[in-house]
Parts: sequence; C-alpha cells; structure tokens
Amino acid sequence: MFSIQTGKLGKFIKYKLVNETTGEYVSVIPEFGGNVDEIVLGKKGVTYPVLEVFDNDDMVKGNPKYKSTQLIPFANRIADGKYSFNGKSYQLPINLGKNACHGLLLANPMKVTEKKADKNHASIKLEYKYKGEVPGYPFKYKAVITYSLLEKVGFVCETVITNEDSSPIPVGHGWHPYYRTKGKVDRLKLKLPSIYRVEVVELIPTGKLIPETYSEAVTIGSQECDAGFVVPDKEGAVSAELYDPELDIKLNIWQETGKGKYNYMQTYIPENRNSIAIEPMSSMTDAVNNKNGLIVLEPGQSFKAKFGVSLE
Repeated sequence: MFSIQTGKLGKFIKYKLVNETTGEYVSVIPEFGGNVDEIVLGKKGVTYPVLEVFDNDDMVKGNPKYKSTQLIPFANRIADGKYSFNGKSYQLPINLGKNACHGLLLANPMKVTEKKADKNHASIKLEYKYKGEVPGYPFKYKAVITYSLLEKVGFVCETVITNEDSSPIPVGHGWHPYYRTKGKVDRLKLKLPSIYRVEVVELIPTGKLIPETYSEAVTIGSQECDAGFVVPDKEGAVSAELYDPELDIKLNIWQETGKGKYNYMQTYIPENRNSIAIEPMSSMTDAVNNKNGLIVLEPGQSFKAKFGVSLE
C-alpha cells in the first residue's frame, strides 16, 4: 500500500510519497520549484538513500549547486545570456559566471493540483504558470510536473510544458539531481549511453562532437567530470548506470528518447566528490543559439517526456 504524508523542512512543506510495504519514499518541496528533496529506494528488504539531500531550509534557499532543480524553460547554460528568436534579440539575467544558467523556474513555488495513492503507486502533480515576467524570456507557458513512486519501478517524473502564448516559443527541459550511495563517488562504477561528447570552451559548445562511448562500466576514480553527451535518439529510453560494488546496488537512471524527448545528458561531479549529477536534457547546452535539440512549441502545443531512477 502507498500513502502520501506531509512534513516540514524549516518553513517549507514537504510531501512524502511512501511505499508502506518496502519503506521506499520520495520527498518533494512544491514551494521551492517543485524540488525533490529525497529519493530512498530498496533492494532485498534494505533501503538506500540515493540522492544528496538538504539538511535545513537555509540550504534549500541557498542551493548553490542547484540540487534537484527543474530546468525550465532551458537546460544548462546560455552564452552571455543572449539569444535571438524569430528575428528578435533577448538578454536573460546572468546568474552563473557570465552566463544565464538552469532556466527560470528555480525557486519559484509550484501549486499542488493533485495527490493520489493506492496499492500500486503514489503521485503528486504540480503546476506552474509563467506569464512572461522576465524580459529576456517574454513567452507564456504552463509547466505540469508529476512525481510518482511505483512498485517495482521506482521514481518517475513526467513533465509537460505547454505553450500558452499567441506565438511560437523556444523551450527546453532538464533536471539536476545529485546521485550518491555511500562516501565518495570515486569508488563507484559509471556506465553512460553516450555516442558523442560535446566539445566545449568555457562550458559552451563549440559545435564539435567527439565520439566517446561508455558501453562498459568504469570506475570513476579521480577523474574530473563536467561534460555533456549526445545519447541515442531512438524511440524508447536509454539508461545510465551507477554501481556501488561495496553495497552491491546499481542505480538505473533512465530517460525517454526520440523526437522531442531527452536526447542529451549532462554529468558533473562537485568538488567534494560526494555525489554525481546525471542530468536528462531535451537539448544541448546553449540550444537557443546552436539549435541542437531546441524545441519550438506552437500555440497550444506541448512538450511531454519522462525520466526516472530505479535500484537493482
């Protein structure tokens, strides 16, 4: 049986999707950009926290690493915050180095519109209406995010972004989770579904794709990691794998692929090396300029795709 419980993280209300049989759960903070605070999954009767969490609400408000941030209406960086669309030039606020980064939803509150729990799953649906408040992105859209915890499936996120403007709008989507198991990530083994690595200069794509596959799991070790990848865009889904040999658990981190889905992936290891970001992205970094994966929605049209994580 599944249930939905409520609690607090400082001043924030936290909703907890719980599998009462296995002890697995997912915690969500709607008031802070629909942020996912915890993912705890199980294997053979033992549960494991697999997401880096917030210790208090001050950490949530600061969120310097954009933990579990929903990246809407663009994922990753836009060079100098500048782009052109349909013959007009725009300037976005600069919020990371000299670039605009990680979208505009960030810490904005989302509205809870639906909660469900039954014997097979628990889910919560969140909604955010953007009315063009930022001059650098004067386009109206509605974002609906549904988080679910399902028996034998694990955590699933479905995102729908709908154009509520009177003209076409450029959109992209991504998510910025930091996965971890126990201790440093150096001893973990990583496998990616990549076919190309995106060459960058100062973290902005150059236009060159470098063939690079991770078809076999390799130990992360001391390698630095802040890279974007193109993944196979076949209809269906692809998965990254993060294996902990000490605990004998493997995270299966999947994303839907195909036309207008998540055909890109970003990885990043922070300086403390306690976690690794493995991010599904619908487009390449700086897509409003390089057009790689850029989604243009006509009035009333929607982007819709899923990603998730399970434990094996």
